[in-house]
Amino acid sequence: METAMPAHHYEPHIMPNPSKPYYFHWHNRYALPHWHENIEILYMCCDHTVRNEREEYPVKAGDVVVFGSNTIHAVPSTADRFYDCLIVSGRFLADNDIHPSHLRFECVVRDERAADLFRAVTDEVRQEEHPFKAAAVKAAILALVVYLCRHHSAPDDGSGAHGDAVKSAIGYITDHLSEPMRIDEIAEYAKVSKYYFCREFHRETGFTVIRYINNLRCREAERLLRGSEHTVGEISRMCGFENLSYFTRTFRSVVGCTPSEIRM
Repeated sequence: METAMPAHHYEPHIMPNPSKPYYFHWHNRYALPHWHENIEILYMCCDHTVRNEREEYPVKAGDVVVFGSNTIHAVPSTADRFYDCLIVSGRFLADNDIHPSHLRFECVVRDERAADLFRAVTDEVRQEEHPFKAAAVKAAILALVVYLCRHHSAPDDGSGAHGDAVKSAIGYITDHLSEPMRIDEIAEYAKVSKYYFCREFHRETGFTVIRYINNLRCREAERLLRGSEHTVGEISRMCGFENLSYFTRTFRSVVGCTPSEIRM
């Protein structure tokens, strides 16, 4: 039986191929708050907002967005949300004496040179296969990251370090997504008081705890509705909803349609 496999928490980004030490894709999906060790760089193709370390930033088409190592970040939901996404292997950067985890990056970079360098990465990635493609892509990525490190970062003094309780809670929520959950038990797992936990969770993610859980469950339900043969009722239970009518109502508020409409 297929089980729920949520994709929104800590992302390990396994990159076993040394000739391709990156992920690159265009994205038009809602990204719930999550974090990972690797640096993530976006090129915005439309006006939008992003969230990084408790702050929400307006962004414009042509902006470059940088999410540093282990920062909780998200791209909130709107009708149009298109961007190119580059995630770079920390090991690859370390092998080239670049250590983004020691730096704090500007989140929103409005710099035509940075935009040109990101577009150069895009051009190389989208080239037809040729003998020097891997080297060309890696060279373009290094040029972009070095530029951002030189011109749009500062040494990390630790003053912005926070969110460990929230990261722990998000991991717990993800691991127990199909089970009933109470806020007090999540707070207990994170080793903080319920009041402190609720306040910090909202500060870090922009969500209440319940809204985050419902969004995560509904996004996982959407994935299962599109990619499995399970019935709507089975998926409802697999994703932690004990009441089908509540699942349908919540799903519609999150996704914009009913579960049955996904299957049409």
